[in-house]
Amino acid sequence: MLRLRKVAIGVLLMAGLSTLRLEAAAPAAIPIVDQRGNTFSLAALPQRFVAVTFVASRCADACPIANALFAKLQKRIIMQSGRSLALVTLTLDPSFDTPFVMSTLAASFNADPAFWRLASGKPANVRGLMHAFGVAVQPDERGIPDEHTSAAYILDSQRKLCTILLLSTSLPDDVFAATH
Repeated sequence: MLRLRKVAIGVLLMAGLSTLRLEAAAPAAIPIVDQRGNTFSLAALPQRFVAVTFVASRCADACPIANALFAKLQKRIIMQSGRSLALVTLTLDPSFDTPFVMSTLAASFNADPAFWRLASGKPANVRGLMHAFGVAVQPDERGIPDEHTSAAYILDSQRKLCTILLLSTSLPDDVFAATH
C-alpha cells in the first residue's frame, strides 16, 4: 500500500509539473516567516535567483535529504561569493512547523538566513504557496506529511518559475547550472 501511495504521489508530481505556472505577482508576494521570526516574501528577496523546496520537520523520508542538500548548497554559495542565489525551505506542515520549530531545524543545519531561510507562516499562506508550486502531500496515519512532492523550484529575478529539479545527490550541481 505504501508503494502504491508513493507511485500516486509521483504521478501527481508529474501531472503537476506539466501544468505548473508560478506567476510573478501572486504567490511570490505571499508573506511567510523565517527562522528569525521575520516576515518576508519570495518577491522581496534581493538575490537574482531563488531555489525553493518544501519539507516537514517530522518527515523521515526525503526531507532530511533535502535539508542536507540545501546545506551543501549554502556552503557553495558562501564559497562562491558572487553567486546571487537565495535558498528558501518552506514547511509542508505549518500547523506543527511553527517559526520556532523551523528555527530549531535551521540551527541543526547551520542555516545562515543571509543565504538560506527556513520558513513557516499562517497555514493559509503556506497552503497557497504549496498550491502555486503544485506540491502534493499525503499525511500518514499520525498526520505527518511523509509522502509528498520532493523537488527544488528555481525562480528567476522576476520570481517566475524557470526550472524544476527533482531531489537527487546532484542537486547542488543542478542548481548551480540552472542559475548561471
